[in-house]
Amino acid sequence: MTKNAIGSIFFLAFSSFYFFNVFSIKKMPGSQFEVMTASTFPFYLGLGGIIISSLILVLSFVKKDNDFLTLEYLRKLDFKTTFYFVLAMLFYGFTIRTLGFIIATIIFLTIGFLLLKEKNIKRILLISSGVSIGFYLLLNNVLGVYIDPGMVYEYFVGVES
Repeated sequence: MTKNAIGSIFFLAFSSFYFFNVFSIKKMPGSQFEVMTASTFPFYLGLGGIIISSLILVLSFVKKDNDFLTLEYLRKLDFKTTFYFVLAMLFYGFTIRTLGFIIATIIFLTIGFLLLKEKNIKRILLISSGVSIGFYLLLNNVLGVYIDPGMVYEYFVGVES
């Protein structure tokens, strides 16, 4: 099997698992007539992943390339960085509720840039802060998707009753 075929099979399995779990997302009462619900974006993301990975899988069998998966190729891969990225994603998943979206995303993106060996700290912090704050404002203010600010924010600002 070629590298493209193996990669597309893994991506197809992940996308299928993601797509079928979309249907277990609970909807808010009365949201059945809404244009966008909590499952709209994940639905299309999973469906797009299934379509793209299926196309790549079919094209990898149609196009006869000699790019086979070998032991030499596996030795060249950087599994250590991949493992650190998985740990960073787990950290992000476990801290987003406590730290809040903005702080957890800034930390996650900073760790990601450092793992990718970016040296310019100023650039790292500007991009991480800009992306997380911009995405938060886009979701909260433009699209109307509520994102919980986190327990740290609630502790320092106080919770309105």
